[in-house]
Amino acid sequence: MTSKKHRTVAYAVAVHLLLVAIVCYAAFPVTQPEKPIRLVYWTNAGKVLFNHELHSSDTGFGLSCLDCHHHPPDDDQALMACSQCHPQKVKDGVTPKACLDCHDADEIEGTELPNKSDAFHGQCTGCHEQFGKGPPSGSDNCSKCHVM
Repeated sequence: MTSKKHRTVAYAVAVHLLLVAIVCYAAFPVTQPEKPIRLVYWTNAGKVLFNHELHSSDTGFGLSCLDCHHHPPDDDQALMACSQCHPQKVKDGVTPKACLDCHDADEIEGTELPNKSDAFHGQCTGCHEQFGKGPPSGSDNCSKCHVM
């Protein structure tokens, strides 16, 4: 058994270390990168790990922001996330059926709003087929991208 004095010293050291950790955490915040490095998309078919840096860097595929973000605002720094255009559920649980549910016809190019999974599959599989890095369209080899 340890003595009461040893226990008191151990608690005091633990409290001091906790305080040092809190101060260090608050004093040295992590800065968010300009572009995300990796994103994880949670889907019913399993997680998809998207390496943003690999797709956008010159040493990777060298894609520009506009190659994937197809309706960004004029400011490249304010690119929207995919879920802003292709939500799974919005407005009291109702999924919009068309872009015209939120936009005027003169604001947009097409009027059909694909759901999020169709938008991702349409955007991703074409490129990956072209480079031989993914399953062909309509393939049932979901585990090539989705980690179950």
